[in-house]
Amino acid sequence: MNHEWGREGDIIEGEYEIIEERYAEDVYTDPKGQFVETDNRTPYVTYIILGINIVLWLLMSFIGLIMGWNQSLQLFYFGAKVNELVVQGEYWRLFTAMFLHIGLLHLFFNSYALYLYGPAVEKLFGKVKFLVIYIVSGLMGSLLSYLFSPNPAAGASGAIFGLMGSLLYFRKEKRNLFQRIFGPGLLMIIGINLMYGFIQPGIDNWGHIGGLLGGFLTGNALGLYRVRDKEYGKKILIWLLILLIFTLGLGYGKFKYSKSIYLSQAYEAAQRGDIGTAKAYIENLSSRDYKDPQVQKIIEAVYIEDINNKLSQGQLDEALGSVNTLIDYYPNEANYYYYRGQVYEVLEDYEKALEDYIYVTETIKDVEEIWYRAGKAAYNSGNIAESREYMEEALKINPNYEDAKEFLDSIVDMV
Repeated sequence: MNHEWGREGDIIEGEYEIIEERYAEDVYTDPKGQFVETDNRTPYVTYIILGINIVLWLLMSFIGLIMGWNQSLQLFYFGAKVNELVVQGEYWRLFTAMFLHIGLLHLFFNSYALYLYGPAVEKLFGKVKFLVIYIVSGLMGSLLSYLFSPNPAAGASGAIFGLMGSLLYFRKEKRNLFQRIFGPGLLMIIGINLMYGFIQPGIDNWGHIGGLLGGFLTGNALGLYRVRDKEYGKKILIWLLILLIFTLGLGYGKFKYSKSIYLSQAYEAAQRGDIGTAKAYIENLSSRDYKDPQVQKIIEAVYIEDINNKLSQGQLDEALGSVNTLIDYYPNEANYYYYRGQVYEVLEDYEKALEDYIYVTETIKDVEEIWYRAGKAAYNSGNIAESREYMEEALKINPNYEDAKEFLDSIVDMV
């Protein structure tokens, strides 16, 4: 599978523009008496994350150069978000995607944003809470991107929007301090960047929205640095809400993508002649998916190819098993009973073949070949009178059907 990440309009990069914002180095009191204790140590968690992002980009670019990988393959192997792979169980890509970047410019903008907002959030929440906010926000950004954006994606912008979301929690708790430190600028930045993401192709705005939501919720669940909030019940409910969002989100993603992904993989495997793999993908579909006409078309093509292959190899019982599976999927599809009748003929079980052919004629009455095959099966079962009757039905539909004429002539004098 080839994934091309680039600047084209249908490809997601996850980058966004940064507008300069100010914040105070030392907070954090105001004339009205609001205050907040801060972590005044060096914001080394921010710097470590910055270092990880840069080192990973350099490593990815170097290995890609050595291996001859284009940017698409580099991101693919290093863990970008690819919906088709996430739905198959590679959920770790929702995590790794937040540390990867699509080109130097993408890395620069996100690094600048992290350098700008990371230290402020780390001071306000402390190092452990900052790390939790960053990771949960990044995961929620990846989750919403997975659910609502079909394109491959990578970038730290979801986690960075999460830092902004945590600052919105700070605004809720300490509005006066927030206004003195940030003014209206932060809200403007969030609004402008979200608007820009909606109008500019190549930006994963769902990742931004998810990150912003994740940061706000996690900020509420954790609280500010060294703030001992006694509302434990409220915090537990928020953590349960976050857990519910991830649980329902992953479940909805599987519901949304599994049919199309398993179907396309089954088709690709069948095209390669790998019928066993194609059947395995089909088995992953839900019974609800079988009602889709496109699904039935591909399932039929795979199983008919499988039946023909097994018949040509002399694997008669296996061929019968495959046609029975096809009938299990679509028990009301008369054509499949016709296929099974032919398999029974090869197995020389003419009575069962006749049963299937007669069943088919109850639905499909105007196809002379079905009556002809029913007549032959009746003859081989020792039912001469029935055989003549069915051959006559075939000739009523097509008086020029030579095979039926010859067969009927050969049995006309039989009792």
